[in-house]
Amino acid sequence: MSAELHSDRGRLLSRRDMLRLSALTMAGAVAAACAPAAAPATSGEGGEAAPSQEKVSIVATTSMPINTWDNALERATEQLPNIDLKVTATPVPNWSAYSDSIVTQIAGGEQLDVIMIAIEGLRLLTNKNILVPLDPFLEADPEAQQLLMDDVHVTLREMLQVDGKQMEYPFSWNNMILYYNTAIFEEEGVDPPAEDWTWDDFLAVCEKVSRVSGAADDRYAYSFWGANLFGMHAWFFNNDTSLLTDDWVDSNVLDPKFSETLQFLADLILVHKFSPNPAGWDETAQLHAGNLVMRTCGRWCFGASLAEGFETYDIQYQPYQSGPYRTDVGTDGWGISSSAADDQAAWEVVKFLSNQDAAIDMVQLGGNVPALRSVSEMPVFAEYGPANTALFYKSLDYAKTVPSPTNFNIIEPVMNRHLETIWNGEKTVDEAVQAMHVELQAEMDKIKA
Repeated sequence: MSAELHSDRGRLLSRRDMLRLSALTMAGAVAAACAPAAAPATSGEGGEAAPSQEKVSIVATTSMPINTWDNALERATEQLPNIDLKVTATPVPNWSAYSDSIVTQIAGGEQLDVIMIAIEGLRLLTNKNILVPLDPFLEADPEAQQLLMDDVHVTLREMLQVDGKQMEYPFSWNNMILYYNTAIFEEEGVDPPAEDWTWDDFLAVCEKVSRVSGAADDRYAYSFWGANLFGMHAWFFNNDTSLLTDDWVDSNVLDPKFSETLQFLADLILVHKFSPNPAGWDETAQLHAGNLVMRTCGRWCFGASLAEGFETYDIQYQPYQSGPYRTDVGTDGWGISSSAADDQAAWEVVKFLSNQDAAIDMVQLGGNVPALRSVSEMPVFAEYGPANTALFYKSLDYAKTVPSPTNFNIIEPVMNRHLETIWNGEKTVDEAVQAMHVELQAEMDKIKA
């Protein structure tokens, strides 16, 4: 069920306008998940606009590029007449750093009434009582609750629940998808990859498209992140393994499939020379320059390609080895801070920043996948992306949630540090995994106490 778009949606910018805007503002997009409700103005009893002598000040903070909310702030003047809305951004490289930053800001007494956080940091903020459950607000707002149920995939809703409580209203989501240069595939006589292609199929393609001799014009077949739970787990999941056990309680790195996956990736760098060391590698620039043929990213990476007019690419699942999954998925959303001075005004802002207009703004800038199914079915979603854009929503049926325990901000750096020793050849996979397990299990044991 889709809510009606507001009348100012007639201002929908052309693709050319949005490309120009993206070129100016979208260089620093970062990862992570979509949202439903319509955006009613603050109202009094009986649904009529509540009189107000003084506006309520609400500060919302986000990890997304701040220009994502430019149009929303303009609409807020009319649609939220009793609220003085300010949106701030916390630009950080990953969700671990973002979660830590939110905790620090709250502890320092900064005003944060509405907070965007992805599943990776949700349990930390919940555990520290920074977020309040949205269930009472939903129960008192049947329209918003119905939109959440009708227009947001159950997987996305449940990812933002903790102990059965809805802690955030989903806004956007992502998974890790393989990007490939269609022009180079065609030039080398390589067929587009199929949904069910295997690791062996992938290696055969790498052999055909790579040109690596140590020269300045080397062309690598594939580049992967080599760090972060979200960046790595599409590879782990498509070999039916994970950093943690399924209940996110213990280390799982001694699973032979975990080492098998790391060895496969290490060999891409150290043996086959198909991939560069991930450290310091600018995937976007190299892909656009033709020095990289394939990479892995989420939808937010569309933004840079839109900005630079790069169109000779498409997307597909990463190659598959074993198990029922093809990718990982993570969701973000808007929640209400326990320090909000006016929680009802904060709730109105949560709905406002989660509505169709806000989702369309994000889509046009090449951002994440909208949580609202209604927006994903609009022509605008398909327009701002490559031919196979529909793969994103389809992938929810083959995706597994990225591990996101309470101590996510601690275990992610642990994993990253040990993986780096593999990629640079300092340690073998077995050596790194054994050391990782000892440190990781010690951290997991701490949260059991």
